[in-house]
Amino acid sequence: MTPLQGNVLIVDDQDSVREMLARCLETEGHAALSAATGEEAVRLFREKDPDIVLLDLGLPDAAGLDVLEKIRRIREDAAVIIVTAQNDVRSAVDAIRRGAFDYLAKPVDTDYLSLQIQRILRADRRTRELDHLRRSRRKEYGIDFVMSPKGRMAEVLDVVRQVAESDSTSMLIEGESGTGKELVAHILHNLSARASGPFLDINCASLPEELLESELFGHEKGAYTDAHAQKKGLLELADGGTLFLDEVGEMSLTIQVKLLRVLEKKSFRRVGGVKDIQVGVRIVSATNRDLSEEVRAGRFREDLYYRLKVVPLRLPPLRERPEDIPLLAAHFLGVFNAQFRRSFRGFSPEAAEALRRYPWPGNIREMRNVLERTILLGRGEWIEPGGLHLDSPSGSSGNGLLARLGEALDGRIGEEGFPLEKALQEIEKMIILQASERTSWNQTGTARLLRMNRDKLRYRMKHHDLARD
Repeated sequence: MTPLQGNVLIVDDQDSVREMLARCLETEGHAALSAATGEEAVRLFREKDPDIVLLDLGLPDAAGLDVLEKIRRIREDAAVIIVTAQNDVRSAVDAIRRGAFDYLAKPVDTDYLSLQIQRILRADRRTRELDHLRRSRRKEYGIDFVMSPKGRMAEVLDVVRQVAESDSTSMLIEGESGTGKELVAHILHNLSARASGPFLDINCASLPEELLESELFGHEKGAYTDAHAQKKGLLELADGGTLFLDEVGEMSLTIQVKLLRVLEKKSFRRVGGVKDIQVGVRIVSATNRDLSEEVRAGRFREDLYYRLKVVPLRLPPLRERPEDIPLLAAHFLGVFNAQFRRSFRGFSPEAAEALRRYPWPGNIREMRNVLERTILLGRGEWIEPGGLHLDSPSGSSGNGLLARLGEALDGRIGEEGFPLEKALQEIEKMIILQASERTSWNQTGTARLLRMNRDKLRYRMKHHDLARD
């Protein structure tokens, strides 16, 4: 693994110690700052914001523990390694209790110091990447793990953090559609030591058996009619990282046998191949089915089921986390106020109560659709219950229809079927509305944006009863 470089502040009153440590750090590519007093250390920390501080407890102008507290008041997550004489070990242990990362006794073991610096830098990078992931997912989907700090989802993320500490433990994420299973898989990956490796995903319900097998395991040239060249599968490409198998319950029994081999032996063969390929990949799977019931019905292998659910994790539906509903609603209000240039101040007490009482069969995805449409079409300062359209049964209203559309696009059409014509009408109406908003209801500009004739646009707007007011 490529060593990471960082900025290190060395605080010690002995010139020889500072110079020796600076040379060691610079040899490994780090940038070194030096301070001989506590006052200078606090000033440099505030100005330069280093990644790591090496802090001697025996300073001429201040107690080392006081300097530690001042540094942590500037930045609570500051990584401080205490450097101490042998007879200061008790003070160093006290510093650990106050938030120091570690302590080193003089003379400093530079090899151990190097390892600890790498640990800190990698942990810091994973935190930054997780923050970036959450920002990018929020931008892409308009959702994030907005949650109460003491609610059900906080417990879920505690489990994810613990699993992330292992290298390859498999996790099975169960939950209804729209609860955020893929986002949890991303968070697990980015909190783990595999964060620098690839994160690849596939929806097992969206591909026929032969194509799914080729996507997962790859194939050799000539393995079948259209195999004109060798192809690496996702298992091979995800080596060193994480493979997320969404809707794993939809796998055929044939592919289940091959996946079991991967989990047991960490190896597989490409379709048409004779050579075993070794991989080190974490398998995270997800399903909205009851896999234990699928096992009893003979549709899913029991041995694979237990291999996948080394750590089972159930994501609660939104109706079971009512403490999160107002937080999510406020989050989406901010997102769509900005997107559609609206200025809603919030929800009336009646609307807030309606949101809380609604069962949310489509979970967070449905809430996003509901509030996107409400804010796009609404007027005034406050959102009222009538603007939410929550009284209609899910599936008959436009909001429920759009929630079901997401499931249909993922290949999950239920036994009751899917109202395609109604969905297409709803989509067309929403797209015309958004385009009209973007062009300030200029029909020529809207028609150009939608790449259609203006007369046809007028006809479609009349058909949908759309007008600016």
